[in-house]
Amino acid sequence: MSAPAIPTLLWHDWQAAWSLDAIAILGSLLYLIAARRLRQRWPRRRTAAFLAGVACVVVALQSGVDSFGDRELSVHMVQHLLLLELAPLLLLAGRPGILALRSAPRAGRRPLAQAFVRLRPITHPIVGLSVFSAVVIVTHLPFFYDATLSHPALHQAEHSLYLVAGALMWWPIVDGNPVPGRRLDGLGRLVYVIVAMLPMTVLGAFLDRAPELVYPAYGPPAHGLGISAIADQQQAGAIMWVLGSTLMVLAGLWQAMSALVAEERRLQIREASLPGPPLTDPWRER
Repeated sequence: MSAPAIPTLLWHDWQAAWSLDAIAILGSLLYLIAARRLRQRWPRRRTAAFLAGVACVVVALQSGVDSFGDRELSVHMVQHLLLLELAPLLLLAGRPGILALRSAPRAGRRPLAQAFVRLRPITHPIVGLSVFSAVVIVTHLPFFYDATLSHPALHQAEHSLYLVAGALMWWPIVDGNPVPGRRLDGLGRLVYVIVAMLPMTVLGAFLDRAPELVYPAYGPPAHGLGISAIADQQQAGAIMWVLGSTLMVLAGLWQAMSALVAEERRLQIREASLPGPPLTDPWRER
């Protein structure tokens, strides 16, 4: 048996997981029902982002990416990126918190808003960075990594942990809380993303440059697929290092620009509400 190309695994070798399918369908239906209640007032791009996030989780856990993840480290790293970075980003980009508040009955909005307020300590930027960094580092230590390959229950728990850690990491810069106490400005979001990139970058660079196998369990499967385990490990490191960092940089730049544009709009509205003649630029040519 030869090693398949990673892109083909996204639609090949699927293994159904009915419990996951049920959760995915239920979550999608609830979101669509809430969006329908708002009719034309809810942007379609947010609905598309949320559904894409659900699809991303399903692909990561049911496609060939999951079935080959215990045989190729590079494939396993693709799964980690889908669960740690891409799926949480897309789910939060769907603004499910804002949708829940807007579509909820009037009597239920206040308790729901209070629940989001109570989440502020957990979703603080420092907490998000700390949890994300700890999860990335600890779950890739050889003893823990080897344990997940031997214990399916621990492996499934790791997947859930990745989604939670990814959501906490993205939360402050994607404005996951519809009742925020304080938002990061554009510069703050850039700094935040740079710090969040560090554990992924360091781990990816280490795997890419390591002269020996960091996870010996991948040696025999790689030999059976006719590939070099070291080359596969180097590819895995490059995926985490380059692909993971690129995704975070692009998302960080987008959110930073969005924050700057939003701040400019708030300043314009504030200036327009001031008494007296409108402010003009003294340096503008007459």
